[in-house]
Amino acid sequence: MSPITEKTTEATSESVTERTQPLAPMQRPDAPGARGAKGAKGAKAGPVMVIGHTGLLGQALMRVAGERGLRTLGISRRTVPGLNLARQADLAPFLDRLAPSLVINAAAITDLASCEADASAALELHVRLPGLLAEWSRQRGTPWVQVSTDHYWNDIENTLHAEEAPVSPPNTYARTKHAGEELALRNPNCLVLRTNLVGFRGRSGAPTFVEWALAALAAGEPFDAYTDVWASSIEAHQFAHALFDLVKMGTTGLLNLASREAVSKADFIAALAEAAGYDAEHMRRVPRPPRQRPRRANAMGLEVARAEALLGRALPGAAAVIEAIVASPAMPKPSVRIDLSRGTDVPLDLDTPTPMQIGRPDVQLA
Repeated sequence: MSPITEKTTEATSESVTERTQPLAPMQRPDAPGARGAKGAKGAKAGPVMVIGHTGLLGQALMRVAGERGLRTLGISRRTVPGLNLARQADLAPFLDRLAPSLVINAAAITDLASCEADASAALELHVRLPGLLAEWSRQRGTPWVQVSTDHYWNDIENTLHAEEAPVSPPNTYARTKHAGEELALRNPNCLVLRTNLVGFRGRSGAPTFVEWALAALAAGEPFDAYTDVWASSIEAHQFAHALFDLVKMGTTGLLNLASREAVSKADFIAALAEAAGYDAEHMRRVPRPPRQRPRRANAMGLEVARAEALLGRALPGAAAVIEAIVASPAMPKPSVRIDLSRGTDVPLDLDTPTPMQIGRPDVQLA
C-alpha cells in the first residue's frame, strides 16, 4: 500500500475575473515596452493570465492576484474546449488577442503512470508549451513564470538541493518537466520556480496529498506513511504570495520557492494530525517500497536561501505550512471529521478513501 503516490493536476477557457542561469531583473508588467503594459495615460495594463487555473496552485494564484487588485484571466482546457496552447497556431493569436501583462504556466500532468503511458501528452504540455511560451515572450517582451517541480533526486538521507545541484529525473514526468525548464530558461523574461505544493483543491475523486491525508486520518483505518520520502512542501497561497512578490521585483532565472525545511511524509502527516486535532494512531511509519513503478524521487528537499535573500524574509517552515493548511476555509470542520470517521456519507470537497484509494493521493508537484 503506497500512501504517497502522484496523480493528476491541470492541463491547459477563458474566465475573466476582472541550464540554470543567474537571476536577473525581469521586465515588469508595467515596464515600458512590455506587451499589454500600461502605455498611454489612462490605459489599463493587461491581465495576469494563469494557465491551469482550476488546479491547486491555479486557484491560489487567482485568489491572491484578486486580493492584490490584479485583473486575472484563467485558462484551462475544461473552460475553453478545443484550445491547445501547445500548438503554435493556437498560442500566439490567443495570447496576442488577450495581451496579458504576465503569464503564469501552472499546468502539468503529475500522474506519473499517465506520463509513462502517454509520453507524447507529457512532452506536449511539459516541453512544447513552455518552448512556445518562451518564443512568444521573446518576441513580445512579456514576462512569464514557469512553475516546475522538485521531482529530481533520490538519496538515502534528507537533503536540501540548491538551484545548481545536478538533477537525475527518475521518470517521464520529471524528464519532461526538466526539459521544459531548459527551454523556458533560454528566455530572459522567464522566472522558473521549483517547488512542492500542498493544500486543498476540492475536486471530487482526485484528492490532493493534504485532502487524502486528512481523509485517511478521519477514516480511522490503518494506512502507510513513508519515513524516507522528504519534501519542502509549501502551502499554495504562501507560494502564490511569494511568486507575485518576486515578479514585482523583476526576478528571472531558476529559483527554488518552497518551505525552508524538508520533512518526511510521515512526519508531515503526524504534525498535521496534531495541529488539526486528529488521532494518528492508525498511521504506520514505513519506508517506501523498494521497487516502485514508475520510479519516483524521494529526496526532494529544496534549498531556498536565494529566494529568501531576494524576498528579504524567511520562507515558512513546516509548522507554518501546516498552520496555513489548518487555517484554510477548506479545512474540514469538527462535525465533518466525526462523520468521516464513522463512514457517513457527507458532501465534502474531499472523499472518504476506499481501500483502493488509501495510498493513492493526488500530489501537486507543479
